[in-house]
Amino acid sequence: MRLLCLSFMILFVSAMALAQNSDFHRHNLAAGIGPAIPAGETTSYLSAAPLIRLAYGYRFNRFLQADAGFQMAFGAANNQNAVQTEIGPVQGGDHEFMFPLGGRVIIPQPFRKFEISAGGGVVYLHYSETATSNGFYSPTCYSCTSRGGWGGYGLGAVNYFLDENKTFHLGSTFEFISASTSGSAVGNVPAVKTTDHWANLSFELGLSF
Repeated sequence: MRLLCLSFMILFVSAMALAQNSDFHRHNLAAGIGPAIPAGETTSYLSAAPLIRLAYGYRFNRFLQADAGFQMAFGAANNQNAVQTEIGPVQGGDHEFMFPLGGRVIIPQPFRKFEISAGGGVVYLHYSETATSNGFYSPTCYSCTSRGGWGGYGLGAVNYFLDENKTFHLGSTFEFISASTSGSAVGNVPAVKTTDHWANLSFELGLSF
């Protein structure tokens, strides 16, 4: 009788673990837009700019996920340098690229349609002066001058699932980045080593499968 009860308990625990581990999707994609906001001393040479964010997460189990992503801000360095073309000087622009790589913990909570997570990792920043090419003038360059460097990030996210199968969600992610960049001057960013801080907020649509 004791052996039967023990076997039943083992089966019950195994079934509960299997049910918990099956209540998630392995692959999680998200695309979002929002503001990229420099913080601290970074505001002396960078300004708030529109941001696009693409992210992929691989879920190991209900509570652990590996993350990789791509983000790009437009015009944060306020590049005023003109590019000389066949039709005269053409105003350039600048892009700020961010490549985060890390992971997150899914925080348990009682609401099935909500998901709360927090995490962090390493990030690579790459800033480029650019000149738009529209086929009517040359020469042009997509990365006229550039600078980059490594750092770290932390994030918090909230998702709301639109269906019972948790396939589609709306969400918001707040991310804080601290990284050092060096290289050529890009817009208002001087040609010295700087420590840059970003507070990025994105509003997202996600797909899980």
